[in-house]
Amino acid sequence: MNNLPKDAQVRSELFESLVGRYNATLVPGRYGGDYNNDQLAISEDNGNVTLFLGLKLLDSQGGLQLDAASLGPHVQFSKPWFCALVASLKSSSGTVQLAVKIDSALAQNLLLACVVCMNPVAQEVKLLRIAV
Repeated sequence: MNNLPKDAQVRSELFESLVGRYNATLVPGRYGGDYNNDQLAISEDNGNVTLFLGLKLLDSQGGLQLDAASLGPHVQFSKPWFCALVASLKSSSGTVQLAVKIDSALAQNLLLACVVCMNPVAQEVKLLRIAV
């Protein structure tokens, strides 16, 4: 049973649709954010691995807030957060390969971190790259 509010469900559907355009694979689970609804998706292209996080809403001034307590007391896309993510994904046989991809890409500086966000007033979606 999905207990997410309607707007959280709509955001999930939009995120899934947008990352599908990049042939990204959804990572099972939720990773912080409003309603604990942030999702992850991963794609590979020309040796690079892109990890998408979202869907985040921009504030009225266009600001973006990464969750400061995701996967424990870690800011999303921080080094400790990536360590916790990889450890978590390695704990399930269905996501071990994703953990290895992320860990390997981090070690080789081939990981691109991208936040999928939306201006709720203009209904405009942006992809913002975050340095890792």
